[in-house]
Amino acid sequence: MRVEENKTSLSGAQSTVTCPYCWRKPRGRCARNRRSPKVRQTECFIKPKLLFYLALILSGDLFVFVSAACCDSLPCKPQPNQPLPKLEFHFIHMIDRKTGWAENARAVLITNHWRYNDRAMLRTTNGGKSWSYVLFADQKDDSMAACFYDAHTAWAVPTFDGATNVAVFHTMDGGRSWNRVKFTPPSVLLSSFLSFPDAKHGWLMLIPDHGMNSEPGTLYRTEDGAKQWELANSTRWRDGYRDPEGGGPGFANRHPYLICGGSIAFRDASVGWKVGSLTTTTRNFLFITRDGGKHWQLEPLPVPTGIHAGWIQPTGPPKFFPPDRQDGILPARFVLEDGRATNFDTVIYDSDDGGLSWQSATPVKFDGVWSFVSARQGWIWSPQPHDTDSTAPGKGTLYHTNDGGRSWRPVRPAKGLDKHLTHGQNIVQLDFVDGQCGWAIARDSHNFTQLLHTADGGKTWGFIQATIQP
Repeated sequence: MRVEENKTSLSGAQSTVTCPYCWRKPRGRCARNRRSPKVRQTECFIKPKLLFYLALILSGDLFVFVSAACCDSLPCKPQPNQPLPKLEFHFIHMIDRKTGWAENARAVLITNHWRYNDRAMLRTTNGGKSWSYVLFADQKDDSMAACFYDAHTAWAVPTFDGATNVAVFHTMDGGRSWNRVKFTPPSVLLSSFLSFPDAKHGWLMLIPDHGMNSEPGTLYRTEDGAKQWELANSTRWRDGYRDPEGGGPGFANRHPYLICGGSIAFRDASVGWKVGSLTTTTRNFLFITRDGGKHWQLEPLPVPTGIHAGWIQPTGPPKFFPPDRQDGILPARFVLEDGRATNFDTVIYDSDDGGLSWQSATPVKFDGVWSFVSARQGWIWSPQPHDTDSTAPGKGTLYHTNDGGRSWRPVRPAKGLDKHLTHGQNIVQLDFVDGQCGWAIARDSHNFTQLLHTADGGKTWGFIQATIQP
């Protein structure tokens, strides 16, 4: 299955799109385009030439059709008379002490539910002091999956609940220009996840709109950096399964279909993991593939020694570290059977064989955010439970490990994170790049965010008065 690629350059207030027939910028008239382009928005107005590709997958009864159209509307920078969105950090991914990426998202309360607007991709080259907008989502997009390979290479997939088309954006020059691939999935979308272990091989998990009693997913794969995508697997291909909570025989065997949708992470072109649940109301499980997503099976996690009457629930896919990507860590949550929030513990698992086996570390009380710079060195923020709507000062402890979580020591702060939580803010992300330099995002009850920074391993934290760089 082949998907058409459009080349996009985000420069100033306009975007430029090449015509897929002649690969020239449509300044006048293309040989196959008899209409002149509009001012300020480049459109080809070519009658769409539909490209149908038939794929016979496994059962022999699945047909995949892809429709490629030329030059529809694209995310671009606001017009000169439109103000740039206010900085509100949804997440941050620093590459080194100076260069990094972030996603902007402004929270708006609509009928007692928070909705995130102004989705955009940001980039910094001075440690977060100033940021440039490099990619804007459409106003209706309420989520943006992203994957950052290095300081110059990134992918993004903006989506909204009910979307019928997918657009994958790819940059190799730090966001100055973007390539775009569009295709139509078999179902309307709810969200998506991305994983690229290298600059060529990648996977895109699309989560279709669904009810509470299911957790479907469709997995696509690329081998050329996102220029072409092929359907790799789907929950539609399953013909029945046994609930793992019921201990049904055979569930841990390899299955030639996606058992469920969920977040993904691949270590290389073959081995990858997925964290997902069978329904939206049941706990998460960890699944592994060893053939690029063609087959999946349950990967059980051992319960740490000394704790009983509960279960382990992975909170995200594993993370592996260079140079050989054999050493990795996996975040999880231990929940006692009584289910009380105060009984949640954070458990970090580590692996030295590429994720083929996992060993549990010492649990840390409460359910906090974490950041590891290697399989041995990392930090966890352990917050004390409090009402998320409260404006009372937040309390917690920042722990540090040098042995993969087998032992944790509290960071003795000169001015710790809790000194910045005077109005009930929560620490929602940690991001360290080495043993000294790290960032944190604090979010208050109104979903306003602030960016913090440390240069001494977490002992001293200060607010960054981040600005927008045109």
